[in-house]
Amino acid sequence: MDETAYKLRGSLKEIMDIRAGQKALIVHDEHAKGVCKLTKKALELEGVKVYTYKLPEEKRPLKDTPADLRELMERLKPDLFFNQLQGIAEETPFRIALHHEESRFGAKVGHSPGVEMRMFEHPMTADFKEMKKKAEALKRKLIGVKSVRLTTRAGTDVSFSIEGRDFADDITIGPGHMGNLPAGEMWCAPVEESMNGTIVVDGSIGDLGQVREPLVIRVKDGFIVGLESRDKALVKRVQELISVDREASLAGEFGIGLNPKAMLTGNLLEDEKVGGTLHIAFGANEDMPGGRNKSRTHRDFLFKAPSIIADGGEIIMKDGEFQGL
Repeated sequence: MDETAYKLRGSLKEIMDIRAGQKALIVHDEHAKGVCKLTKKALELEGVKVYTYKLPEEKRPLKDTPADLRELMERLKPDLFFNQLQGIAEETPFRIALHHEESRFGAKVGHSPGVEMRMFEHPMTADFKEMKKKAEALKRKLIGVKSVRLTTRAGTDVSFSIEGRDFADDITIGPGHMGNLPAGEMWCAPVEESMNGTIVVDGSIGDLGQVREPLVIRVKDGFIVGLESRDKALVKRVQELISVDREASLAGEFGIGLNPKAMLTGNLLEDEKVGGTLHIAFGANEDMPGGRNKSRTHRDFLFKAPSIIADGGEIIMKDGEFQGL
């Protein structure tokens, strides 16, 4: 563990600028106790004071932040938070509420729903300095772009406006902000009700895993208006999850994977970081630059080998490969 903890320490310094004398609170469950132990070791190597809180398993799925956790947060006022827990679909509203509460302290939040040990042993040991350079180069390419069109050979063809919407990434997590760990993606909030077209999901879906059959999502004026798949059970499950409230079916994120060590496993926490993939999420995005979606949930849908065409016709990605980066 010591070697992995040392590598993880370096990654956390790059991503979260961890420093001696800071206070960290790791919120974890039984599923993630090994990841919690590894993270604690890595932080302590840097001289960070670490506290842990284990979620009450008997009360899951949780709908709100436990009172004793709120009290602990108020008392400690940590500089760093790490949420390491099983990815339970019904807990999405709780997870959103939790990281909003943590961010109000001005803390840096590393959020890991569905985390597995291998994610902190592999994707979290990638070269984040190089990844940061690629993200910044890609952001420069997208400056001034008003709209994008995404296509795949599998049938995705969807367009939307990103005018006035800055891109963010999780490779640098600043005070008062949240990023997923393992890190390795950049994203923006599409302009509300601007998305139109078809998304063919042939990768994975947040909390549901890899798809056995592609899921076709029809989008009109930003909202999901149709779901189709040979996997009828999948259609029913997705329909339930995007019906939590009205804006759960409104486009909330355009995400780009950048991490060369991430692999498609069926766990979207890692999958959405895989280089050469894109994902569209529906639901909450108020924590993104310009985002106005107030949904209580957020669901990612990933597709493979995509192309990105900017409004001027410039091809930024072709069949999963960045162009000119």
